[in-house]
Amino acid sequence: MKHTNFFSALKVAVIGILGLFSESRNARIQLVIFSLVIVAGMMMELNRFEWLWLFISSAIVLALEAVNTSIELLADAYTLEFHPKIKQVKDIAAGAVLIASLFAFIIGVIIFFPHLSAMIPL
Repeated sequence: MKHTNFFSALKVAVIGILGLFSESRNARIQLVIFSLVIVAGMMMELNRFEWLWLFISSAIVLALEAVNTSIELLADAYTLEFHPKIKQVKDIAAGAVLIASLFAFIIGVIIFFPHLSAMIPL
């Protein structure tokens, strides 16, 4: 179904985002982690470049989780029986989320470590 105007397409996208968080436990966990990062960043008064890196890395993780969930739903709609190629596609999509999550974690460590070490003398 093609959407003829911006607001119609926006409504469908919002429904998709809500569906992501209702369907995917991992997306909800990532949203909670993102919220905690926001709170920690506000407490540590991050600069705009630190915020930029955190938002970009978090957006990539959440977007890839949406793609991963979409692939899983589509594959399950096709068949619930085991198929080696479907398993491979699902595993690769999950791996993409893991790669992004690991890099987001590294970015978080790089950003937060100096702030934490300044607060807590080692």
